[in-house]
Amino acid sequence: NDILGSEQSDDTFYDDNCVDAQRRLQYLLCQFVEVLSSSFAAPVTLFLDDLQWADSASIAAVTQLLCSSGSSTKQTQFFFVGC
Repeated sequence: NDILGSEQSDDTFYDDNCVDAQRRLQYLLCQFVEVLSSSFAAPVTLFLDDLQWADSASIAAVTQLLCSSGSSTKQTQFFFVGC
């Protein structure tokens, strides 16, 4: 125990890594859409079908995308359609 340090549950380590990975993915998705939408004259449209089957991580990513697209300092044109 002294050599290896304190014991940490594998579940805790896994959960922390998953949360960090989800945050990084959400950030990268937001940056990707911002770059695309600021690069074209026409609006970039994201259409997602069957949202009633989306898991909580997917809903969180879409929510983050929609919240961050309105707060961008660049001139972006982004249109979201979900059903």
